[in-house]
Amino acid sequence: MTKSYWLLLVLSLCIWNVQAKSPDQVRSAFLYQMAKFVEFPKSRTVNGLRFCFFTLDDGPGAVLQATKNLSINDLPIQILKIENNTNLRELSERCDISYVDENHENDILSAWTDTTALDTVTVGESLAFLEGGGVASLVQEGSKIRLYINKQAMNKHNFKVLSRLLAVAKFHPD
Repeated sequence: MTKSYWLLLVLSLCIWNVQAKSPDQVRSAFLYQMAKFVEFPKSRTVNGLRFCFFTLDDGPGAVLQATKNLSINDLPIQILKIENNTNLRELSERCDISYVDENHENDILSAWTDTTALDTVTVGESLAFLEGGGVASLVQEGSKIRLYINKQAMNKHNFKVLSRLLAVAKFHPD
């Protein structure tokens, strides 16, 4: 079996060794696994990886926050709540991975006029998020969650997405 097949299998499993049932559990597993295949600037990750969410009451942020002692490459994971009025530059300074649920996509996309290279991987839930400049999106298609990546946005930023993650992603816009 190919490496791509194995990576896809790992991404589709829940991080708690049980079958993920809800879209939030699947998205949280994707976020966790995705972080393993992104190289962030070394100076940013000295104290751990910072995952940011607009809400920790529900969604993938709540699932990850409820899971104790998560780490990636021996770096602890911090789960942070960000405010609705946080701009893109602030996200880039505070967060390594910023998850924007569909309820907040329009609010944050309208503020994305800055073309400065960023340090945060922005992840949304729709193709419109990618069209607006987001890097990745976890889109629900029927009963499945699929990873889409905006290559143009990804190439403008200060992190590197490893080819093993790109091999299991779809690309939008083409």
